Order: sequence, then structure tokens, then C-alpha cells
Amino acid sequence: MRVTAAIVAHPARRDSALTVHASLDREVPLIFDENPVPSADPVQRWVNHRNAWEAALAADPTADAVMVLQDDVLVARDLLAGVEHALSHFPGAASQRPEFLVSAYTGTGRPDQRNVKRALEIARIRGDSWIRTRSLNWGPAIIVPSWTVPAMLDAVEKHVLSHTPPRSNTDYAIGVYYRDVIGWATHYLVPSLVETGKLPSLIGHDKGPIRRAHRFIGADVSALSVPWGRVPKGGLVTRLSEQR
Repeated sequence: MRVTAAIVAHPARRDSALTVHASLDREVPLIFDENPVPSADPVQRWVNHRNAWEAALAADPTADAVMVLQDDVLVARDLLAGVEHALSHFPGAASQRPEFLVSAYTGTGRPDQRNVKRALEIARIRGDSWIRTRSLNWGPAIIVPSWTVPAMLDAVEKHVLSHTPPRSNTDYAIGVYYRDVIGWATHYLVPSLVETGKLPSLIGHDKGPIRRAHRFIGADVSALSVPWGRVPKGGLVTRLSEQR
């Protein structure tokens, strides 16, 4: 399982983006918003995100998976290698069309904390390195199969632009595509391999509960140190129709 990645960034966070870039265990594209002025405009934000996904795919067209990171995260050591090892535990990981929607970040604050906390507690008791939710809840580090990316981007763009006003939450739209169109749940890596919260929001999203990672592994700890083979009872089942 090979992962290609990119960082979606804004010029206002250039220093942070460069730090993220330097923290990764291989070279990846660093994609800056072409508009130097931060904006809550959903169209502007979506264009930048789409550029990042496409840049990641173009950087390694034969990769099995694509990950896009945001520009304000802290990352575990050996992040990409660790993600590759984790993904190898999905059934069909070696096939041409593996099935998974994975987040390397599980967040505090909104949304869905009751279900998430319950799942994390079960994982702690069992010693699992994964939890699962019906929907994608957070966007700092999303990982999907490469073969799904072109159709996902077109669907998300339609979702963003077809609402009045356009929807501003890109990760929500990505989650809707995988949940409602393809019929996949979301799996989360435990512990989280990225952390957020070190910079203020560029568009005023700092109100409400503080959003940090549940159980961030730490920037000095290798993502390869986690026993990713400790999967939940019943295994890593992606299709909602196959879950009990």
C-alpha cells in the first residue's frame, strides 16, 4: 500500500505550512491558495482543496491512496509510512480497488462527541487501534483510495456549488460522497497521528468548544510504532451495508 499526499495551505500560514512540509517523511506537494487574502468564500476554499487533491494524485499516479493534510497540523514522525502500514490491514488492500475512508485525526469539540468518546473507550478497553463512525467528522488528514478521487472531486464540487449559499464545509461534502453515494463508513486511526489547534482559524471558526485531537500520539513518536493490526471486533468493514 503506497500513499501519496499533499498539503492544502494559505499564504497567511506560510510558516506553519513549511513546518508541516518539513516534518513529513517524504517530499509532497505544498499547495497554496492563489488568493493571498483569507476568505470564508466556500468556492475559493474548495478550489484550493481540489488543487491539493489533484496535486497529490499527480505526484504519484500509481499510488494506492491519497492523503491531504491541512497547513496548521502537527504530525507524528514517519507519518506517511505509518499510514501505509495501517491501510495494509484493510481487506482487499492489495487489490486494484481497495475500499476505505480513513481519518488520521479524531477531534474534540463538535461534532458527535458522545459516539466518538464511547468508541474510543471501547478501543481503549480492547486495545484496538481503530474506531469507526457512520460519517466523516473532521478534515485535517483525510485518506481515500486513489481510484475514487476523480469522481469524488466532481461530486464534492457539485455539492459545494449547487447550494445557495454554497456549502463551506469541504470535509463534510467529502464525507457525504463516501457515505451517501458509495456507501462507506469512516475509520479513524487511534491514536490520532495529527494534532490541530496551534493556530487561530483564518475564517473565524474558533468559537465554541476547543478542537484538538483525542489521544495525539505526539510529534516525536513514530507512526510505525502503533500496532495497527489491532482492529475492532468484526474487522475493518467499510461498506455500511455489511456492518452489523
